[in-house]
Amino acid sequence: MTGKRIAIFGLGRSGVSAAKLALKMGAIPTIYDEKPVGQFESSPLLDEVNELGIQTKLGFAEEWNSKVTDLVITSPGVPKNHQKLQSDVNSGIQVISEIELAYLVSKAPIIAITGTNGKSTTTVMTYLCLKAAGVDAVLCGNIYGSGYPEIALTEAAMDTTPDQVLVAEISSFQLEWIDQFRPKAAIITNLSDDHLNRYEDFADYVATKRRIFENMGEGDSAVWNHAFPNCEPPRDRGIVTTEFGFESGEACLEGDRMIVRGEAIELSSLPFGGKHNYENAMAAMLLAASNFGDQFDVSKLFQGLKEFRGLSHRMEHIGSSNGVLIINNSMCTNPAAVVASSQSLSQKQHLLVGGVDKGMDFSPLRDYLKISDHNVYLFGTDSMTIRRQLGDDLPVFQTMAEAFEFAIKRAKGGEVVMLAPGAASTDQFKDFRDRGEQFTRMAKEWLEECKTG
Repeated sequence: MTGKRIAIFGLGRSGVSAAKLALKMGAIPTIYDEKPVGQFESSPLLDEVNELGIQTKLGFAEEWNSKVTDLVITSPGVPKNHQKLQSDVNSGIQVISEIELAYLVSKAPIIAITGTNGKSTTTVMTYLCLKAAGVDAVLCGNIYGSGYPEIALTEAAMDTTPDQVLVAEISSFQLEWIDQFRPKAAIITNLSDDHLNRYEDFADYVATKRRIFENMGEGDSAVWNHAFPNCEPPRDRGIVTTEFGFESGEACLEGDRMIVRGEAIELSSLPFGGKHNYENAMAAMLLAASNFGDQFDVSKLFQGLKEFRGLSHRMEHIGSSNGVLIINNSMCTNPAAVVASSQSLSQKQHLLVGGVDKGMDFSPLRDYLKISDHNVYLFGTDSMTIRRQLGDDLPVFQTMAEAFEFAIKRAKGGEVVMLAPGAASTDQFKDFRDRGEQFTRMAKEWLEECKTG
């Protein structure tokens, strides 16, 4: 990398981390972004790269080309079919993702977790299990806003040692431009409609997710929930595959216990519940165990699960008043996640759904709502598009605040008001974290009013 001229496409969290790593390796990075400089006013990321002396070219006033660039590192927010990236490929410039760069640099093995739903929770649980077993694990990758000590994968890779383990959440966007990326252990948690505004169809989305296994082989490990056939790892490359499920496998449930490789833990001793979380926990246990071969202490791994305290913006309990519980689930960004989140609760619910439709099929949510007693309140840019799939009788609001105000008036004691958007946040918010923080603020204001009123 010494002396190489690197074009970083995207002035975001991953782009800045990639630029810092490239600079440390002796390369000459320049960060490019289509957005004009005015949109980065008071940006901590821009301040950071300026302090490091990393050049930025914003608004594409000056684009890179083969005369000034040896390599392009693209950020996950940039679609794979972007005209500039395709032009680079056609002109012979190599394009890689930041996870490819991290893999090439890291001295530590990578445990990679992808999937449509549950990947952030599984990533944190795996991290906690390894920490409880005495491993110097680093929580990293595409995970963001979890409330745990997370960093970008490229940042994590900078100063690794072979006795560390990088536990990384990986998105399909990051897998689009890999070449040699090879995790030591990996899982696709599950697959359902998501990001279909970026991919040609569901098959294209699945194929991109499955690239996580692309370079794995002899000596590597894969974990598979056999309830999801399209997540099965390749069987012809010597990958050690460990299966799990509710009824059978190396991890399963027996009555009120979770069994992992013959050892049991009472479900009542875990600080979480719900079918989806038990699936996440079994996956995490097996991923963590893969780090030790046949020599591991299941009881220590179980201790890691006991230390799990949930993630910010994922089924986050904000508080309750007059028996009405408020839950922030802003990270719920597809219809399947809405269903899974709702099914984990026993109470009647008032669900705030909406935002930017990513070309997804909402029929699973529609079918679920038909057999439930829950109420749905739609908001955001694509609320009418979503309404046509869910039912024409659903109330529609322009903003999340309006939907919340209406829902909270209808909710009764023993019921739940939950933000479960099932869609992207970028119509009215910076990202899912901003959406969750705004929801939390209005919920806390309501809770405070209930105390004083």
